[in-house]
Amino acid sequence: MLVIKENGKVRLQNRHGISYTWRLSEFVEAAQRLNGDFILDGEACYVNPATGQVEFTNCQRRCATQDVGAQIYLRQKYPLTFKAFDIIAYNGTDLTTLPYLERKALLSKVVPLKGTIEYVPFRADIKSFFEEVKARGDEGIIIKRTDSPYEHERSFNWLKVKNWKDETCSVVGYTPGKNARAPFFGALVLAKKDGKYRGCVGGGFNDWELRQIKDMLSDAPKMSPPFDIGEPYTAVKTSLKVEVKYYKATEAGVLRFPVFRRIVP
Repeated sequence: MLVIKENGKVRLQNRHGISYTWRLSEFVEAAQRLNGDFILDGEACYVNPATGQVEFTNCQRRCATQDVGAQIYLRQKYPLTFKAFDIIAYNGTDLTTLPYLERKALLSKVVPLKGTIEYVPFRADIKSFFEEVKARGDEGIIIKRTDSPYEHERSFNWLKVKNWKDETCSVVGYTPGKNARAPFFGALVLAKKDGKYRGCVGGGFNDWELRQIKDMLSDAPKMSPPFDIGEPYTAVKTSLKVEVKYYKATEAGVLRFPVFRRIVP
């Protein structure tokens, strides 16, 4: 998300230009208390006060809810923090060509270390920092060249290092495929050992794996869907298990961004 303050007026938008100004009014109020005009790049986060962990689902509810009454309630229940990790402009000056460390130095003067909008410090001990991130169960880190300009897209100057986790799941169904995947399937519906819904995996398959899995699913007897996933799918009774990699699970136990790795013998 970008926090944009021009002539004292604040607006919020994501990287696709969608406005969040009225939905996340605490960021507007916090930005108005900061000195100067600026464009801050960062991320809206909900940090569970009981665990200290960033939780995706509650933040998503705040960002997605457009009902005014619901937003008032959710703001009290799930207060968000804007983690500012870069500054694009300050008092009308474009900063995108400045080296990363110079932008961070200016950002640290504009944004406090703690607050509704807070400065995200950087670390130089990359290896030990990544080990800490893995131990906390966080999603990963971004490595940036210290002399790099601001990047609007991914590049070799800014690298995302992901903290992948592995899990074996049972396949209990599949969604229909579209376009090039129409002859096969869209995604596999996954369950844990206890039979609870674990999510859907639709990426990571090669052509041979698509054919192999489709044949196995076609031969499997159909059954009633064991749970609702929010879209139509065909439930099957099969012994098929797959290994997937993923970043994190939601509070409801659903895997975030799972990717297929292999069929488990």
